[in-house]
Amino acid sequence: MASGTVKATVNYIKELPIYNEEKPFQILMPIPPDAEDQRTSNIEFEKKEQIFNDIRGQEDQFGLDDDGFQIVHSPTALHPFDATNQDFIKTRYLPEVDEILRRHVPGGFDRVLFFDWRVRDAAILQESPEIDMNDLSRSLRTVGYVHIDHAPRSVVLRVQLYMGDEADHFLSGRVRVINVWRPLEHEVEDQPLAYCSAPTLSQTDLVECDHVRRQYKGATLYPYFNPEQKWYYLSNQSPDEVTLLKIFDSSEDVKANTCAHCAFQHPLSTPSSKKRKSIEIRCLIFNYPDSTTDATPIE
Repeated sequence: MASGTVKATVNYIKELPIYNEEKPFQILMPIPPDAEDQRTSNIEFEKKEQIFNDIRGQEDQFGLDDDGFQIVHSPTALHPFDATNQDFIKTRYLPEVDEILRRHVPGGFDRVLFFDWRVRDAAILQESPEIDMNDLSRSLRTVGYVHIDHAPRSVVLRVQLYMGDEADHFLSGRVRVINVWRPLEHEVEDQPLAYCSAPTLSQTDLVECDHVRRQYKGATLYPYFNPEQKWYYLSNQSPDEVTLLKIFDSSEDVKANTCAHCAFQHPLSTPSSKKRKSIEIRCLIFNYPDSTTDATPIE
């Protein structure tokens, strides 16, 4: 069984002198052949060994506002063959996710917007640069580098994009981005999702990186390696066990405002281990400015 506290190698962004001259970037689309600069990225990753602590049996000791992640039990009607069926996701699975959030998000909320969802498959080793990231029916590979999906600036841009004339109203309240992640089909045997406890992640170790796509320019955060970071995972996670990951929180009254995460190859997995499949729903969660929950405006 792929369980227990283990050491494993993951990819971290490498600190390079070029970041003093130009901002880190990744262009996730083909470069026009006549462009003077043909680079798709100016960042590099380096392999670092981390200790991943198994929280099996201790799940209730970790929470969204203290650590940035939380494990909840929630059976689902979602079958693997439905995971790329957009009608099923919208009409059947998103209501499940809404219920999970309303039962488990600390302090509650006034409104939720599901703005993205992804199916990931560890059997996919490489993606084509031509892949359309707006096609939510496509499965993607797992992500083996340490990252935070959205930088604060990118969250503001998404709120402005989706909420239009009401954006300023929503941004003056509490805004959170939470990912709702679960395995599909079977327990995770090879590539668990790991998460860094937020209080152990120094803000000085975070670098913002522009992500440029055909229809959207956003930004993600990459942490530098730091041995003080404390990492956790849930061994043999089943489809009925859901991970809530906090990507962003505008509140200044909580310990955890964000959670770095990644997949890692479990050292006790074998060639016969089943390949991980999973689905994640990305959620914008709002508390209105006059809500009973304390809120810090985003600038």
